[in-house]
Amino acid sequence: MERNPVGESSGQEEQKTPSAAEYMRNFKNIIAPGNEASMTREFNPQVAYEFEKYLNPQKLKQHVLRSEKLRSILEHYAKESGTPLKQMERQARAIIDEIGLERNMAIIRWCGIAITAIGKRICDGFYVNSASMANVRKDMGKCPVLYLPSHRSYMDFILMSYICYYYDIEIPGIAAGMDFHSMFGMGTMLRKTGAFFMRRSFSNDELYWDIFREYMYALVANYHIGVEFFIEGTRSRNFKALVPKIGLLSMALLPYFTGEVPDVMIVPVSVAYERVLEEQLFVYELLGVPKPKESTKGFFKALKIIDERFGKMFLDFGEPISVKEFFGHDSAQRMQRAGVGGHLQKLNRQEVELVKQLANEIIYQQQRRIVISTFNLLSLYYASQLYAQKSVTLDELARGVLHLKRIFEQLGAHVSTTPSSIKADVIDAVEIHANILHFAAGRLQFTPMAAKQLAEQIDVRRLKAHALCPQTMAVAVPMLALQLYINPCMFWLARPAYLLLAALKEQRNQERKQSTDISYDASLCALHAHVTTMDALFQHEFIIESNREAAEFETHLQLLLDERVVEVESSGRIKVQDNECSHVILAALAPFLCLYYQLVVTLRKIPLELEFSNKDLLVRVQQHVEQLLQQPGASASHVHPYCLALDNLNIAIYALIQRGYLAKCRDSGQLKIASTPGKCLRELENQLLEYCQLMPFAQYSTAANQQAQFHIAKL
Repeated sequence: MERNPVGESSGQEEQKTPSAAEYMRNFKNIIAPGNEASMTREFNPQVAYEFEKYLNPQKLKQHVLRSEKLRSILEHYAKESGTPLKQMERQARAIIDEIGLERNMAIIRWCGIAITAIGKRICDGFYVNSASMANVRKDMGKCPVLYLPSHRSYMDFILMSYICYYYDIEIPGIAAGMDFHSMFGMGTMLRKTGAFFMRRSFSNDELYWDIFREYMYALVANYHIGVEFFIEGTRSRNFKALVPKIGLLSMALLPYFTGEVPDVMIVPVSVAYERVLEEQLFVYELLGVPKPKESTKGFFKALKIIDERFGKMFLDFGEPISVKEFFGHDSAQRMQRAGVGGHLQKLNRQEVELVKQLANEIIYQQQRRIVISTFNLLSLYYASQLYAQKSVTLDELARGVLHLKRIFEQLGAHVSTTPSSIKADVIDAVEIHANILHFAAGRLQFTPMAAKQLAEQIDVRRLKAHALCPQTMAVAVPMLALQLYINPCMFWLARPAYLLLAALKEQRNQERKQSTDISYDASLCALHAHVTTMDALFQHEFIIESNREAAEFETHLQLLLDERVVEVESSGRIKVQDNECSHVILAALAPFLCLYYQLVVTLRKIPLELEFSNKDLLVRVQQHVEQLLQQPGASASHVHPYCLALDNLNIAIYALIQRGYLAKCRDSGQLKIASTPGKCLRELENQLLEYCQLMPFAQYSTAANQQAQFHIAKL
């Protein structure tokens, strides 16, 4: 079935697109003096889905418990297990009580007062795109609404509820994990502000699965407030979009597939932070420090952040996606499955594929509207200078950030940097992130982190993989923290980087062959083929699938032509210029190339017949990388501290499994080198090595030169 992704514009629509500066003027600071919401005013919200009669949370639970669908489910399990029906009903009631949301306006108002006070203390503002919010609101009431925010912080769902209250929209029901439910006092408070709870894993408890699905079905089809959940499933600890999880989305769309609701409106929401509250925790977790258990004590301990500064938070609402239009369904198709028994209601293969396409589109739209901050651009520029072994002054940073702002806006990104106050913006961004970077003697440097301090903070015996030494941690922590703020840029730069690498490779091939028999079209086809190959390799790393590849190839090629990075002569000959733009783009991709290369090098040392666990592989890679970082000649091995990041190693391992280079044994769950025809690890290693060698930098950042030149570790 052909699909027409929401967000594609005709030429006429493109002419109406506001300029970058005009777009950013739509953002309003809703906690600025005079803009704050009154938490004592009467709350008459716009409902997500209009009904003649509205259920309250208790009546919603009763609606589920008394439904014919749940009755047939309980009768099915009672018969299957030989359990009395009354007992099954008691189990169902207990599960519904565990799951169900509640609503208490006094608690909601109290939470709003607390969020306003804390926000004013630690933030420079909550900036909301009022125009996009108005656009969402005008279409509400006709069908259920799903709010799907990006997920980089626990602040995401707090901000969403706060903003809905501010703009007089019914606060949605929010899917929350059971780890919050078990927090003393906090679980109850969250439930009374609209949270409904789900167990992290209930794959073996079919009764729970079916009851949760029926509650979600009723929440979408029979309740008026809308539903909010995170399609990525968990917070992204590396600030990149994660592969979407379609479980909750499939459940939420079931009322549409059965024909019970005419449509579902999906609102992608993009949340961006100048500095994320959990930044240090995320860096430690990437290096293997176990995630602290959510607890009320831990929550109050975390309130020490009120003495720190986190800059601005940006929230933007994407163009609402009509599920009916996206899928191209007619009502007759959907009504055919409406009579199927409740416990048998599952999506068929075609519907699952449609949901996957929709999930990718949602992730795509989320990323398109994430605001790129000055510090994102500063981190990107500074990293490219590190690769080139250059230090940077304030003037150079200001010029580099403005250059990147122009590049990103040409690609379609929204950038918060203000050209008229660029130096002040850069100084402010560095002050907010003083834990990572600072100016010394007029030049930007990493903020020193002592190995001894880390050794006291972190029990290396508890690390999830290899017990990294404190010296390695002292090098890796600031580099990974910097990389976190580069990663949101990868949505825009991944494919231009593929294209630039493809041009470098084709230029080398043409020079080797010294062939004059080249055509312009043949060169473009070769570039496109290389980009497609890299797209396939990194498809789980950068979630940018959108059915727009051909148009984006043209956009990215035009960017490289405009920036005088690439030239394609009429004869088909390709020339690549070594300039600042090419350095920045390649520097953005370099850590990921290094990580995949080091993973494959490690795998090639494992005997073909040996089975090993995921953790065994993580330990091997981290040991290998740590040894390389400690060697004076590490630059020749194409290594970067990002190669130690567990989340990204797990993504790369998953990618190699999906690509057929690794196999997971069904019985043991262990991994082994696959014997798939045409999938040779040696060839992949050579391919990645070739890409690494195309990088124009003198050498990669290593432990030795970082300690000597940037003083990031006091050993």
